[in-house]
Amino acid sequence: MRTPGEWDRSFRQMSEQDMVPLPRYDITALTVPIQSLSNPITAKTIPLITAKLVYSTRYYGAYDIDAGEFTGMHPGIDLKLAFGTPVGVLAGGRVQTVAKDQNMGLHVIVEHRLANGETFFSIYGHFDTVWVQEGVDVRPGQTLGIVGMTGATTAPHVHLQVDRDDGIRPHRRFWPAAMPSREEAGKYTINPIVFIEKYQNEAE
Repeated sequence: MRTPGEWDRSFRQMSEQDMVPLPRYDITALTVPIQSLSNPITAKTIPLITAKLVYSTRYYGAYDIDAGEFTGMHPGIDLKLAFGTPVGVLAGGRVQTVAKDQNMGLHVIVEHRLANGETFFSIYGHFDTVWVQEGVDVRPGQTLGIVGMTGATTAPHVHLQVDRDDGIRPHRRFWPAAMPSREEAGKYTINPIVFIEKYQNEAE
């Protein structure tokens, strides 16, 4: 897409030709300055611009389109998607929480138990509508709801976060009080992309 008008359409206003596969989460490509990609916009730079916009805030990234990881206190990834885009669950599990608050807006927390005994919680924020209920089992990719703008957000997107189990029930999403080191962050969260790559087919 080349203009804000094209980007600002809802999911229902888009055609099949507008759809592209989810870009690869490549932090080197994501930190290429947007200015260098947009003057001028070319067929070669459009995929990189798209990736930067889709992963609009990176794992522990600052709220800056050019920022890398561990530049801010955001313990997840923001995926900028068209309003109304269906959002699928990362892996099999059970819906623990469907709730609404001032920060995450309408959100869902799914518990994932692995065969090795580990438990993770995936968190999806800022939904417009949720299609699942607490206590139901979900299979990988099953739609949880659609992208919205509820809570603290200025544009349609989904906040995607994966927390490690802290033993407290019901699980509450982790948010750091101060900027953590990589080691400290790893005690409480995991990059959602890493979770998908490692555990998508193991969780239940």
